[in-house]
Amino acid sequence: MSQTRINVVQERLHDYLYDPIYTLSSERDHERVAKRACNRLGRLEKIFNFYNLFSEIPVYRPFEWKLSGRDPVPPSVARGFRPSDICGELLKRKLKAAGVYNFEHDVVGFQRSKFFNHCITNVGRYAVDDPVQLDLTLDRMAAGKPLLDRCGIPHGPTYTSKYVQTDYRDSEVQTDPYSPPYVVNVGETPEVLTLATLGYKRGLPAGIHDVDMIERARERHQIEATLEPYSQIVSSPRKVEKRQKILREMELREWYYREKEVETLQEVRMKVLVQLLRKREINQEEIATRRLERMWKEQQAVNESRRKAIQKRYITALRKLVRGRLETQQQKSKRDVIKEYATPSSQAFAPLTRLGVFPDRGSQAFAVKNDYLTTYNGLLQLEATFSSSVLQPKIHIPPIKVYTKEGFLRREFRHLQELASLQKYLEGAFTTSSVQSRKPRFLEKIERPPPRPVTPTIISPTGDLALEREAAAVTLQKLLRGRAIQTQMFEGKEKRRELIAELRSTHALLEDDKAQRLREKLTILERQQKHQELVVEDARIDDVLSNLECGSLAEMLDFLSKELDRLTEERRIHAMILLAERFRRMREAEESGTRQREERRRREQDEIFKQMVKVHQETVNGYLANVAGLALDSTAGKIAEAQVEEFAKNLDAVAHSLEGTRTELQSDSVAADMVHNFLIPEVNRQAHQAMLNERQRKFLAAAHREIWTPAHEAADNEPVLGQLESSKIHTATMTGTAENQENSQNPTS
Repeated sequence: MSQTRINVVQERLHDYLYDPIYTLSSERDHERVAKRACNRLGRLEKIFNFYNLFSEIPVYRPFEWKLSGRDPVPPSVARGFRPSDICGELLKRKLKAAGVYNFEHDVVGFQRSKFFNHCITNVGRYAVDDPVQLDLTLDRMAAGKPLLDRCGIPHGPTYTSKYVQTDYRDSEVQTDPYSPPYVVNVGETPEVLTLATLGYKRGLPAGIHDVDMIERARERHQIEATLEPYSQIVSSPRKVEKRQKILREMELREWYYREKEVETLQEVRMKVLVQLLRKREINQEEIATRRLERMWKEQQAVNESRRKAIQKRYITALRKLVRGRLETQQQKSKRDVIKEYATPSSQAFAPLTRLGVFPDRGSQAFAVKNDYLTTYNGLLQLEATFSSSVLQPKIHIPPIKVYTKEGFLRREFRHLQELASLQKYLEGAFTTSSVQSRKPRFLEKIERPPPRPVTPTIISPTGDLALEREAAAVTLQKLLRGRAIQTQMFEGKEKRRELIAELRSTHALLEDDKAQRLREKLTILERQQKHQELVVEDARIDDVLSNLECGSLAEMLDFLSKELDRLTEERRIHAMILLAERFRRMREAEESGTRQREERRRREQDEIFKQMVKVHQETVNGYLANVAGLALDSTAGKIAEAQVEEFAKNLDAVAHSLEGTRTELQSDSVAADMVHNFLIPEVNRQAHQAMLNERQRKFLAAAHREIWTPAHEAADNEPVLGQLESSKIHTATMTGTAENQENSQNPTS
C-alpha cells in the first residue's frame, strides 16, 4: 500500500517578496535570500554541444548546465529591501509595551496614507537602529503629531552639487547654426547673398577685419553702380579709358589692402615665431640644466663611493699597522700552562671566538647518557613499563550530524543533497535498461584518513576586570623578563672584568708619532686628488656648455634662413594659386558635362559587372556544392569498401568454419538473404538516383534560360569587344555547367 509523503519546507522561494509576514533582519540577509532564489537548481537548463553529443569522455561533455534567462518574478514587483517594515514592527512593539498603541491610528498599516501631507516626501532617516530617532518618533506619536513632519525629524540638504565630466568638449559638440531656406524674387539681388562665402567659423561671427572687408565691398558695388554700361560707351574711347582707369584704381586699392593684410599676417606670424623660439630656448635651457644637475649628482655619487672605498682601505691599512706594532712590542715568552689554569680570565677558561675557538663545542662531554635511550634492550624495558593505552591511542571521531533535532536537513548539507539528486537523475537519464552495469576492473577503494581533531582555542577574557588583570599580568611578565636579562648581563660583565680591563689598556697604546705622520700624509694626498678631480670636472662642464651653445645658435640661424626661404616661396605660390584658380573656373565648366556622361557610363558598367559577378558566384557555388558532394560520396564509398572488405574477411573465416556442418537448406537460405539485402537495395538506389536526375534536368534548363537571356540581350547592345568577352564567358560557363551536370549524373566516376 502506497503512502503519500508530505514534504514540509521551511520557507518558499519568493516569500521575501510576496509574504507580508516574512521579515528579515537587515539588507544583508535580504541580498543573501535574493541570491539564493536567483541561483536555485530549478533554473538550470541543458545546453547541448552537437560536436560532442555522443561523447562519454568527461573532458568533452555532451552538454553544459547554465542558468536560464527567464525570470519568474514580474518586473512590476519591487525587489529592494524595505527598512520601513522593521521600523513599523519596532514601533508597534514599543507602543504595545507602553500601552498607548491604538489600532485605529495605525501609522504603518492600512491607515498610513492619512499621516502624509500633499507633496511632502520623507527625507529623514529610518529609526531602525538609532535610539535617538526612535525616542523622538515615540514622543511625536504620543503627542498626536504627524510622524513624518519635516520639523520633527532632521534631514539633510534638499539638493546636492555634483561634478560632471563629459567625454566631449563644447567646441566638439557645437554644430553649425541653422540657415532657413530662402527664395529670391526676380530682379532683386539682396546684399546678404553677396556674403554667401562666409560661414560659421569662416568669417562668422564677423570681426573687425570682416567688417572692413564688407564695407570695401559695399563701396566697390556703389562705384560700379555709378558707372555707365560698357555697351553704351563703347563708341566713346574717352569714356572707355575713364572707366578702365576707375576700375584699375579700384583693383590697385584692393591689392594695397591685400598687401597690408599679408604684412599684418607676417608680423603676427613673426611674433608667434619669436615667442616659439624663446619658449624653445627656455625649454632647451631647462633640459640642459636638468642634464647638468643629473650629471653633477652622478659624479657626486661616484666621488662619494670612491671616498668611502679610500676610507675603508685607509682604516684597514691602519689596523694592520697597529696590529704589527703591537705584535713587535709583545714579549715572546714560553707558554705557562699552570699560570693559565690558575687565572680564571685566561683563554683556557674563556677562549676568544674571533680566534676560531667556540666554547659550546665542549658541552657534549657533560651530556647525560642513559641506557634506556641509547640501547635497544633499554628501549624494550622502557616500553614494557608503559600501559597499552599509551602505545595504542584511540581517537574517537564524533558522527557528522546531517539533520537537526527537529528533523530538518542542515544548510551545509542541503546543497549536497540537491547535487546528489541531480547526479542520480542524470545517471538514470543516460543509462538504458538494455545496458548492464559492470564493475570497473581497476577500481580500488581509497581509504580516507580520519579527520583531525579540532584545534583548541583560548577563550579571550570578557569584562573590564578580567582585561585589566590580563594586562597587569603581561606587564609584570615583561618587567621580570627584562630584569632577568639585565641580571645576566651584569653577571657576565663581572665575570669578564679583568679581560675588559686588559682590552682597554691595549687600545690606549694606539696614539704614536708614526701613525700621526701617516694620517697627515694620507690627508694631503686625498686633498690633492680632490683638487685634480675638480679641475678635470670644470673643464668637462665648460666643453659641454660650449657644445650646447654652438648647437642652439646653429639651429636658430638655420631656422631663420629656412623661414625666409619659406616666405619667398609662399609669395610665389600665392601668385600661382591665383592663376590656377582662374584656370580652374574655366575648366570646371568644360568638365561638368564630361563628368556627367562618365558617371552615367560608370553606373551602367557597374550594373553589368554586378550581374556578371552574381552569375559567376552562383556558378562557382553550384560547382563547389557538386565537388563537395562528390568528395563526400567518394570518401563514404572508400570507407564502406574498407568496412565491407573487413566484414567479408571475417564472414569468410566464419563461413569456412561452418562449411563442414552446413546443409543444402541452410545454403539456399543464405543465398536468398544475400540477394534480398544487397542486390535489391542497389537496384532501388540506382532507380531512385535516375529519377532524381531526370527531375533536376528541367530545373537546370529553366535556370540557364533565366540567367543567360538578359545577358544575351545586353550583349547585343555592347561593342564587338564586349560581345567577344561575353561569348568567351558564356562558353566557359556552359562548359563548366555541362561538366557539373555530368558529374552529378555520374557520382561514382
